[in-house]
Amino acid sequence: MRVPGRVTIAIPTFNRSLLAERAVRSAVAQSYRDLEVVVSDDVSSDDTAQRIGEIRDSRLVFYRQPQRLGLVGNFDFCLRAATGEFFILVGDDDVLLPGAIEGLVEPFLSTGGESVGMVWCPCRIADTEDSPFWITETGPERESPVDLLVALWAGRRGPRLSSIVVRTGDAVATGGFLERHGHLCDIGTWASAALLHDWVVCVNRPLVQYTNHFGSTTSKSPVPQWQEWANVVHADLVTAALARAGTAGQQKLKRAKSSFISGITLTILVQTIGRQGWIRNACREAIRSPRALLTPYVCRRFFNDGWKILRLRGGSRRRPRAASV
Repeated sequence: MRVPGRVTIAIPTFNRSLLAERAVRSAVAQSYRDLEVVVSDDVSSDDTAQRIGEIRDSRLVFYRQPQRLGLVGNFDFCLRAATGEFFILVGDDDVLLPGAIEGLVEPFLSTGGESVGMVWCPCRIADTEDSPFWITETGPERESPVDLLVALWAGRRGPRLSSIVVRTGDAVATGGFLERHGHLCDIGTWASAALLHDWVVCVNRPLVQYTNHFGSTTSKSPVPQWQEWANVVHADLVTAALARAGTAGQQKLKRAKSSFISGITLTILVQTIGRQGWIRNACREAIRSPRALLTPYVCRRFFNDGWKILRLRGGSRRRPRAASV
């Protein structure tokens, strides 16, 4: 049974005790009236359980898994454990800013909220020391889920994992977090849930701090694997679009596929900048998948976002990173 109006803040975690504690404290500090905070520790070998156990709050539900579930499995466990009508998955290295939940849930509760399938906001990008770098792209107050996806894949929208709220029932009804979507299971889930409704809403202010660092999942995975996941996610979303958006919506998503694949490829390569051999790796990927990288889209993204990467990596070199990532 899900409680109407309740918001489940889910924080799956693994071996990031300091950052996870920060994330959980930002969740229990929210002023929204009816919250639960579900934390699922995927058999961490650090002091995650001790640190989270020291947070005394009746709304906090802590699970320590008996065996490894993996990223997708842990995400899905959190979803199935949720008792709230609304669901937000927060990265264990991210932070909810004050008033985040109230701002993100209000469009669901206002007049016409039944036609809204997802609410999101831009994010403040920062490092593990809370030093801000930039704010991600915003969007119109209301647009169709298909238009959001097309704009996101073109680099013109800035939702992140921790800045998206959907209805828990919608996420479950579409299958939850699916193994075949791999580390892109978050977009597969929220986009499928959004496509069940007419609109997505953007709250035009940063309510979440997204942490960018070398310890992130994005920075560790091989490019071909991400491209494979992207192909599967795209195919599933094209199928899902038919029921609500019709053939016109399907065609929009089909035409946007090249931007999606290019964007994923570029994102993974950008996360490796500054690591040993990153230039050689980028050249190898350009040769392996020229259709994904040698495109006007990628050139535009480099031109528009290159300064951000230099700033991010420069800041990372000047400041020590948290030891537990």
